[in-house]
Amino acid sequence: MKSKSLLQEKEVRDVDVSLLDAYVGKRLKLRRLMLHMSQDELASMIGVTFQQIQKYESGANRISASRLFVISKILQIDISFFFDGLERDIPAFVDFENDVNSVSEDGVKFDPMRDNETLQLVNAYWKLPDVEKRQKILDFIVSMT
Repeated sequence: MKSKSLLQEKEVRDVDVSLLDAYVGKRLKLRRLMLHMSQDELASMIGVTFQQIQKYESGANRISASRLFVISKILQIDISFFFDGLERDIPAFVDFENDVNSVSEDGVKFDPMRDNETLQLVNAYWKLPDVEKRQKILDFIVSMT
């Protein structure tokens, strides 16, 4: 009986780990796209093939801690970027029914960080050289919500 519960615990951990790998891969892709960097460019900088980058981004292959550290330096972000929002976005760790921001009116889960419109907005925002203009735009958007 005890060995069965250990097996079940291992299966649960494996599911959580694969979700985590997919989440980190999604964040990698997000940052790469924000920098307008191709998979080929990133791959050549870290010494892997573009197919490996595809596998990282899909979560099919796990990114080692040392490789993730190198990638964070190349993408000019803190390594914590890959885990930002993790507890909110992975269903295994949270109850989405209590998170109204992740569910649309028709009940479909929505991740704004995967939307091209979000990337365009963020890129345009950071291209504004004037800090005061950026703050006014941010204030305006927040007031509209």
